Amino acid sequence: MQKKNIVIGITASIAAYKACDLINHLRKKGHNIICIMTREAEEFITRLTLETLSGNKVYGDMFKLPDRRDIAHVSLAEKADLIVICPATANIIGKIASGLCDDLLTATVISSTSPVLIAPAMNDKMYKNKITQRNIETLKKAGYKFIDPVRGHLACGYVGVGHLADLTGILKRIEKILK
Repeated sequence: MQKKNIVIGITASIAAYKACDLINHLRKKGHNIICIMTREAEEFITRLTLETLSGNKVYGDMFKLPDRRDIAHVSLAEKADLIVICPATANIIGKIASGLCDDLLTATVISSTSPVLIAPAMNDKMYKNKITQRNIETLKKAGYKFIDPVRGHLACGYVGVGHLADLTGILKRIEKILK
């Protein structure tokens, strides 16, 4: 398989640390990984960790002056062969479904013509909420791909559907999309 540019979006979920394993596996396959973190994701994982694993600068601040005179969200969108949001919170799903672009990740996703794979991770009540489900359906109808969360232990201490899908399943789905 030809090596691709994959943008990994990391949002504010306790599952953010699992993006590290995803990045490692994709880099081992030779893919170029570019990370975009939401400001809230930085409460769960550091830029240094993601930069070390990806081998690239981590993006996050939409209004920080770029190294080159390009518009960050547009250039990132154009570089991406695939955008993977892992983990995806109810917040980021809702913002994308509503067309809101108030951070670098949402602006990049909305600017891109590349496939987008979303891997939700959240409390089961949040995931099952009618609004969250409506937002997911809106995005699916628009062509966005999802890998559903699984039943498992949640950060709140409960067991329910909302646990991030297993890494093997996410990697298989990425490979399928890239073919």
